[in-house]
Amino acid sequence: MAEKVEKKKENRILSIFTKEYKYEGLILLFLAIISIVLGVLVLQGITSEGSEGLVINENVFLIGDYPQAFAWVLIVLGAVSFILAVWPFYKPSISEAKRITWPTRGDLLKNTAIVFAFILIMSLFFIFSDWVFGYVVKLFNWLGSKF
Repeated sequence: MAEKVEKKKENRILSIFTKEYKYEGLILLFLAIISIVLGVLVLQGITSEGSEGLVINENVFLIGDYPQAFAWVLIVLGAVSFILAVWPFYKPSISEAKRITWPTRGDLLKNTAIVFAFILIMSLFFIFSDWVFGYVVKLFNWLGSKF
């Protein structure tokens, strides 16, 4: 009976960590963007003479001694958090991409030739249309000058 109680506690703890909450990805994305922006603002405050960025007071424990390292830690953590927040959206795409059947070399060349032929035909059509409409406009200008 003691083993069953331990398994329930273990499962309960694991369920807390493995449960996906509805808005956790959006919150992580929001915090990642804030972290990156704050890191960049701290870097701007270090490099600029004016008050364009955030300046960390030298009296702040540990961060005041190494503001540039703190800024880079913020940027790296923000980038990792951004990747973790966006990853679930791209994960299904990767499994779908593995199932793609790519065309053979002959099919690829044939389709490429068809596309280039279509582009050539359409460009000739538009050149001819431009030429015809140019003469029509000249005709209207000539008729307009007569009256």
